[in-house]
Amino acid sequence: GEEPSGAPLEDNAEDGPGRQEKVGILAKGRAWYKELFYGPEKNAVRTALGLAVFNQFSGSTAVTNYAVEVLREIGLEDNKKGILLSSGISFAKLIGIVASMFLVDGVSGRRPLLIGGGLGMSACMVLLTVGIEVKSIPLVITAESLYMLSFAVSWAGIFWVLMSEIFSMRVKAVAVSLATSVLFAGGAVANILYHVLLKKGGPLFGLFFALVSLSSAAYVYVFVPETKGKSLKEVQMMFQNLGPRGLLGPRALEPQEGQRLIGDGATKSSNSI
Repeated sequence: GEEPSGAPLEDNAEDGPGRQEKVGILAKGRAWYKELFYGPEKNAVRTALGLAVFNQFSGSTAVTNYAVEVLREIGLEDNKKGILLSSGISFAKLIGIVASMFLVDGVSGRRPLLIGGGLGMSACMVLLTVGIEVKSIPLVITAESLYMLSFAVSWAGIFWVLMSEIFSMRVKAVAVSLATSVLFAGGAVANILYHVLLKKGGPLFGLFFALVSLSSAAYVYVFVPETKGKSLKEVQMMFQNLGPRGLLGPRALEPQEGQRLIGDGATKSSNSI
């Protein structure tokens, strides 16, 4: 995108220290905005924000928060029994996180786990929809537990792994803070949406989150390169070379590489004369 234009902020000593401090804060905010969204790490920032949105809008937090309420919706009136049955979801999350610790740097890597996790979550949300429609408590608990297992082995931990890998130290603090803010804001909105769709959405409830989870897998496939075993410089180069279509389109050339190709082309032309 084009870098936003605007008149430079000017300090006016006659307006007093309060005015100068306000102008200073605005100038820093504008500088960071340009750095994050139009600087050399813009692709990494946009990828991180996309991952934060999908992390929460797939329903990951809401599945745990509303597990008992889902059971009440299909006829279970005993809250204590509902809490006991829902404890399987937390156990599945624990198993998934432990498994992720061995897989993320082992046989798998970040990208396959995220894609597989998104596909698994999508399938489980479809299964959850079926369970709610037929009012089957065992099916609902199974679907929620498998969903949480899919999330925990992939998106739960790998999101934070990527946050530590894709930014330089120069922008890491601000970029990760921004992504974390989007993550928690997305979680709050997703929780509200989950509750509303559960009460009034019918089959749309689970199918919406199934579609979001499926979209998360597609997003990773297109925009998230594999960072396993790569140095920080290599990771930064991969993100800087991403084009508008991500990994599916032609990558952007670095100035040095462009000059080399131009030179090679000129040499071939002169040799053919």
